[in-house]
Amino acid sequence: RFTEDMEYCDLLEIATMVPRSEDRTLFVAGFAMSNYASTFGRIAKPFNPLLGETFEYVRPDKKYRALSEQVEHHPPISACWVEGKSYVYHADTNIKSKFNGGSLTVVPTGVCHVELKLPLAFLERDEERSAGDPRQPPRINEKEGYFVEHYTWNKLTTNVNGIMIANFWIEHVGDLEVLNHRTGDCTKLTFMQSGWTGKNKFKVTGEARNRRGDQVYEVTGDWTSKLVAKPVGGGGGGSSSANSHASEDLIKCPASNSGNGNDAVKYAAINAVDVPRRPFVLWKVNERQMTGNTYHLTTYAMSLNDRPAELEPFLCPTDSRFRPDQRAMETGAYELADREKSRLENKQRATRRRREQGELPAWKPRWFVRDTDADSGEAFWRFNDEYWTERESAAAKSKDDNAKPKPIEAWNNVEDIF
Repeated sequence: RFTEDMEYCDLLEIATMVPRSEDRTLFVAGFAMSNYASTFGRIAKPFNPLLGETFEYVRPDKKYRALSEQVEHHPPISACWVEGKSYVYHADTNIKSKFNGGSLTVVPTGVCHVELKLPLAFLERDEERSAGDPRQPPRINEKEGYFVEHYTWNKLTTNVNGIMIANFWIEHVGDLEVLNHRTGDCTKLTFMQSGWTGKNKFKVTGEARNRRGDQVYEVTGDWTSKLVAKPVGGGGGGSSSANSHASEDLIKCPASNSGNGNDAVKYAAINAVDVPRRPFVLWKVNERQMTGNTYHLTTYAMSLNDRPAELEPFLCPTDSRFRPDQRAMETGAYELADREKSRLENKQRATRRRREQGELPAWKPRWFVRDTDADSGEAFWRFNDEYWTERESAAAKSKDDNAKPKPIEAWNNVEDIF
C-alpha cells in the first residue's frame, strides 16, 4: 500500500526543477495529496502485513526504487523508503481506529518526509535572493553541486461512512500541511467534511504561503479528480486576472536520460521549470480501468503484485509477492486463500511465543532502524542502506550453479515468514 503513494512521483521530479521555493512546496503538497486518490472506492479491508514482511519496487523508467518493511506488530507499524534520482521520500505509519456508530474513523500516526536535491544555482537566482531570509542555512554538498530541502507533513484522518445502511464510502478530513523546513514556506490543503446532504463531498481547498507569510497561491479541487492552483496578487509573481480559467495541461517534467543523481541535478540547473503565473492544473487523476472487477484498484496498483520470472532471483523471500494467501486471493482461489491466511497467522503466533520463551532472539527489523528527525523532533524509521547490496549478493548466489542455495539461505539474517 505504501508504494501506491508513488503513482504521481512526477510531481516530486517537477519540484526538483522549480527555482522558487514556494512553488516547490506547492508541488510537494500536490504529491502528498495525490496519495489519497487511489483510495477512492476502496472499502475492502487490506491484508494485515506479517512482521518482517517486505515489498520492493524498482522503476527504471521513473528512476526510483522503493522498499517497505513491517517493522513492528504491536502496534503494527510499516516503514517505507523511496530513493529517486534527486529526491528521497520516506514515511512510517501506525493505524489507530475507532467505531463511531455509523462510521469507522481511522487515525494514522507518523510523519511523512521528502528531501529534494536541488542545484546550487537555484540559491543564486533572483527569486531566492529576493524571497527573504530562510529559517535555516542550506545543507550544501559542494562536491556534487546540490543543496537539500526537507519537507514534512502528517497523514489525514479517514472516515468510512455508511456502515449502518451498508452503503460504504470513504472520505478524508483535516488539514494536510506541508512545511519546507529550510525556508518556512508552507502549503496547507484542507480536506472538507461532507454534510448529511453530501455538500463538500471530496472537496479540497487550500493556500500556499511563502517564507514571509504572504499567500501566493489559492488551491481548489477535489481529491478524486484534480487540483487547480491560482496565483494570488503580487506574492504569486503577478496577477492572474488576465486568465481566470486554468489551463487543462499539466506541467510536465522535461524528459531526462540521466542515470544518476549528479546528472539529474545538473540537468535541473540547465532545464529549470518555470511555473506559469496564471491558474494551472497542479494534479490530475490518472484514468482508471473500468472493465471487469478491479476492486477499485488503479492500473498502477494492479501492476504492483506482478512477479515475472526474471525478477524472482532478486526478490527477498519476505516480499509480499511470495505471500501465498494474497496470491491465492488474486487468482480467485478463495478457500485456499482462507486456509493460507490462517496458517500464516498461526505461524506468526508460534514464532512470537518462541521469542517470548527465549528460544529465538528478540525481534529486530532487518532493513530499518529507529532514529530521530532533527527538523521535526519526531522519531522515525531510517533505512539502513543494506537491502540493495544484499539483494545483488543474493541474486549472484542464486545464479551459482555449484551452490544453488534455497532463496531463504541466499539472504543474510532473513527469516522464513511464509
